[in-house]
Amino acid sequence: MLESRSMKKVLKWIAIIFAVLVVIGLFASDKDSEDKNTAIERYNKQSAGVQACVKTLGEGVYSYKSLTWKLDNCNASK
Repeated sequence: MLESRSMKKVLKWIAIIFAVLVVIGLFASDKDSEDKNTAIERYNKQSAGVQACVKTLGEGVYSYKSLTWKLDNCNASK
């Protein structure tokens, strides 16, 4: 009897922690998608030269960097 109560408490806390992490993950992913959309809009407004610079950075050793970082390093207007 005592073991089943403690087991239920443990499972209850695991479920609560899981639910909290899921909610945090959902809010974090919304922020990331908004930032990505903003960066894409900013990229589309740039000149062909800046877009070529971003493309060059995207193919080199900086390919893992974010689009915002690439735009900033190509002196893109905001």
